[in-house]
Amino acid sequence: MNINRPCGTFDRNYYQAKELYRTPLRKTLLLLFIIGMYTLPLLTGDYGISILTLICAFTIGMLGLQIITGYCGQISIGHAAFMGIGMYTVAIMQRHFGVSFWLALPLAGLVPMFIGMLFGVPALRMKGLYLAFATLAAHFCIVYVISNWRSVTNGTDGMWMKRPGELFGIDFMKDRNYYFLVLTITIIMTYLATNLARTKLGRSFVAVRDNDIAAEVMGINIAYTKIMAFGIGCFFAGISGALGGAYYEYVNIEWFGLDDSIWYLGFLVVGGFGSIFGAIAGATVWKVMDEFSTLVTPLAEMFLGGAAFYASAAFSLLIYSLIIIVFLVFEPRGIAHRWEIVKRSYRLHPFPY
Repeated sequence: MNINRPCGTFDRNYYQAKELYRTPLRKTLLLLFIIGMYTLPLLTGDYGISILTLICAFTIGMLGLQIITGYCGQISIGHAAFMGIGMYTVAIMQRHFGVSFWLALPLAGLVPMFIGMLFGVPALRMKGLYLAFATLAAHFCIVYVISNWRSVTNGTDGMWMKRPGELFGIDFMKDRNYYFLVLTITIIMTYLATNLARTKLGRSFVAVRDNDIAAEVMGINIAYTKIMAFGIGCFFAGISGALGGAYYEYVNIEWFGLDDSIWYLGFLVVGGFGSIFGAIAGATVWKVMDEFSTLVTPLAEMFLGGAAFYASAAFSLLIYSLIIIVFLVFEPRGIAHRWEIVKRSYRLHPFPY
């Protein structure tokens, strides 16, 4: 019996072994969770819808970084810049070519994918800290081009974007309907990422991450695997950026600073490396803590008076840093590992060992 199956659940054929969720309980819980996500906007106001939309959009970006770093082991500090490329791709296609959002959205993934594969070439000869500096260079190159190509990107002034119009009678200009769209795309991208991890390419990612020399001895094409990891990860980043920018209907390169890429890596640690659930958990914790810090800031005026204006800017940074430090010390394998421990407690029931 596979230890990942509840006690007494056996794989009797190949099709059962391929299933992501074998037991009726897990299938029911997943269905209830999805229904709950679609129902939440009916129970919350505009503020809640805003948070949920951003969580879904950032989850896609975190899934992309999980593929690059968590699965393939390639450090990337330029992930936020590729999200910016996705945003600007849609904005440029809408402004200069009159392309609709629906046609521009796939390009928002393909353009960062192509550029990410180009910047992934240094990964063939670099590892660790050296690769981190190569992706850092990619970040500054992308920011420089977008900031100075004023005839196309409008420079540092930013660009306006348009949300998708009506489709099948659904008006996506309304926040609630747009959330349903982003949630649906997030579910599809999560499904694709989950199945990617189970394919031959996904197993090659893990083999390269664990030991690239041993992987090459086993016949894995290291160059192809690393470049594909960067390409697929940047595709996810571009889709994430496009969905986030369309929600605000505006895009500015200042939204994708180097600190955002670093926080992505930090909260990937919080969620857990090498786990799709870890990417979702990391993105959720990040955005929830971001909103929490915003709500706590007004309370500073009660204790700090006039100095609250200067101290409030540091609240979010302090909260982020403390969360990451706590997880590095007490749970370095992240929320995903803790969740696995919880599941194992009932999978082997009634056996205590």
